Amino acid sequence: MKKFFKQIDLVREKIKSGPANILLSQKPFADGMYQFSMFMINYYARVRKELKIDYDSFMIIQTVVSHTLYQLKKDNSNGTNFRELEKKWEDIIYNDADIKNSHFEASLLKFSEQKKIKKNLHLTMSSICLVTGLAKETVRRKVSELTKKNLLKFSKKDGVTLGRNYSYIFQAFVPSTVMEVSKLIKSWENAGILKNLISFKI
Repeated sequence: MKKFFKQIDLVREKIKSGPANILLSQKPFADGMYQFSMFMINYYARVRKELKIDYDSFMIIQTVVSHTLYQLKKDNSNGTNFRELEKKWEDIIYNDADIKNSHFEASLLKFSEQKKIKKNLHLTMSSICLVTGLAKETVRRKVSELTKKNLLKFSKKDGVTLGRNYSYIFQAFVPSTVMEVSKLIKSWENAGILKNLISFKI
């Protein structure tokens, strides 16, 4: 934590005394901050409106997603595109019991492959608490609520994993978020903020 605050103090000093080409001393900074604030407000509103969950619950889901992506990244050094990732989500979400009652051909994995995926994806509620800073009882309660909505799954054996309804988030919410991020970056590029942001050094 002390290291973090030391970095913040260093950035503040650069803002005050740095040369004119430093990002945070540029006049477009206020415009860039406004655009970023509007992006965050819109993102927050979309979570509540489109997904119908509170933001803490959404961040718990994102923690599970982040953990899953990290494991997938370790298994694939060449990277994964959108379609490949969509297939991998199905492989992870639809376990062996689900397959018996499912029409998703893409989720037909060998039992040994699914067992390997589950072993690598084991994520505990304590880990989620550590990452998000949320109280353990809050995480436990929200994971229970998200499990009822089939956005997450939980078992002592497999930990917290993605639920069947996460497919909607990936198929609809993620592409629209990509579009919003693209708009933000383009607005920064047009204002000259993106170039300054990339060149900013601590």
